[in-house]
Amino acid sequence: MGGALVTSNPSLPNENDADDASTVLYREMAQDDGTPGRTIAFSGANVQPLGYSDLAEARLHEKLTIPLTWENATVIDTDIEGLDNSKKHTVKATLQSVFTSRAIGLVKGGWLPSGLAATRLGTTVLVDRNVVSEIIGRFDGGKNVGAEPDFLDLFADRPVRINPLLFAMEANARRIPSPELLRSQLDEAVTKLQAALPAAKLVVGPGSLQGALGLIEESRSGFERKQRFLLRVAPGLTSPVSRRNMQERWNEVIAGADACGVSRSSLVVLAALSSVAIPNSGSPAKKLLKFKEGYCEEDAYNALADLRSLEMLIYVFGFFPGELVQLCTADRNLALFWTGIRASNFARLGTGIAFDLSPVEQLIPGPKWYDSCFDCSASSGEHGEHNS
Repeated sequence: MGGALVTSNPSLPNENDADDASTVLYREMAQDDGTPGRTIAFSGANVQPLGYSDLAEARLHEKLTIPLTWENATVIDTDIEGLDNSKKHTVKATLQSVFTSRAIGLVKGGWLPSGLAATRLGTTVLVDRNVVSEIIGRFDGGKNVGAEPDFLDLFADRPVRINPLLFAMEANARRIPSPELLRSQLDEAVTKLQAALPAAKLVVGPGSLQGALGLIEESRSGFERKQRFLLRVAPGLTSPVSRRNMQERWNEVIAGADACGVSRSSLVVLAALSSVAIPNSGSPAKKLLKFKEGYCEEDAYNALADLRSLEMLIYVFGFFPGELVQLCTADRNLALFWTGIRASNFARLGTGIAFDLSPVEQLIPGPKWYDSCFDCSASSGEHGEHNS
């Protein structure tokens, strides 16, 4: 059925119960003859993530229309005849919302509009710099200050858990931040987010700063190797790669990764290979890596900070499989890359992470490219490197 999400979480369950999902009231569109649409209220359901094609086709800056599926729904009330309220149900519908979705929630298995991705209580929202800017520009004291309705508005009066460490770790200097800059950036994020969304619960404690510093230092050598790799391959990938030159450029990427000590199974190498394999600069990975004339260390830093956010998301999935978490970003290319790699089966492997990749053809066009050139057996224990 096609209709609108009327309300989400009208009465919050126990906020300490992370397994509870919000209550959803869904109203069907009116029939052609003017008959009012049916309604169904349900709870306990898990909304299923959307995939690459849904995101590629979505008009995020317009009132969003998307297909949604809720599984294991317990029906609370409905005027749909013959529905057995004693059983669990799967609800499939086309959501025609009044909201835009400037922020995208990246979750295990795909993406959802930001507010929908955090409807389960206990979900932690990792916010990157562009989403923090969106939040502080949209809200004052929990109230929308005049921006058009967006799924972010579902955060306004809820005790949503927000972790701002990505904002601080990227910082604003386009290079690895000093401890002093990291501290000031974390303080800034906390102050501004508290003013914008006073009902939110900021996931920041006494050990947050030291934890972020530890992550930065642990990944510093790998980060710098990846930076050298991007600077090395950028000249050959700035202009569109012709089909005639694809194999040569592909080999250059592999050789560059090996020369710089970057694992072939890292996300940055996959992104660079996608930049080669998709003609006419059509890969979102190429836009994510920000290749351009005069490509410099600062450009590489910005691209790697984005990829690091995905690596941290992957590590959470592998090390803490029971945690509910989303990465909230307004970067469509980062979101397309995440949904396009189709990462799954996250598991801890010593001090590293093992997971499977099954890239869509919009990233890697066909198995012959991927299987012949992409080494899926490499492994490393350092933060930011992983098994695939």
